[in-house]
Amino acid sequence: MIRKAITAAALVLASTGIAAAPAAADSLGCTATYTITTVWGGSQSQGALAQVTVHNSGSSAIKGWRVSWRYTDGTVVTQVGGAVSLPVIGLPGVYAFGNESYNGDIPIGGSTVFGLMTSGGGGRAPGVTCTPA
Repeated sequence: MIRKAITAAALVLASTGIAAAPAAADSLGCTATYTITTVWGGSQSQGALAQVTVHNSGSSAIKGWRVSWRYTDGTVVTQVGGAVSLPVIGLPGVYAFGNESYNGDIPIGGSTVFGLMTSGGGGRAPGVTCTPA
């Protein structure tokens, strides 16, 4: 009965020249912003605190995320909170972090933040890549 009603509705729309638009596919996406929040000892080479904001930029909720970047100035991450360090093989200075169990789900337009402590380097925030998991 339902199939007959759907078929009849489709025939009516087709006969009037009205076409049903295909549904847009949901997309997964995220962006991340690295911000230096505190510098001590006069310069970042003495140490700094930073935060990374992970934002869901897609049209569907995400269930996990991964961010990565490369320091080219000798900066070293000494501590992280709110994210899990992920193994990285390759160039020196590359770091990758994934979500904790409690902050991986991000609704459309939502965000989460994690923090880290660094030492060394010249005080420049790196460009960050974000990938939904």
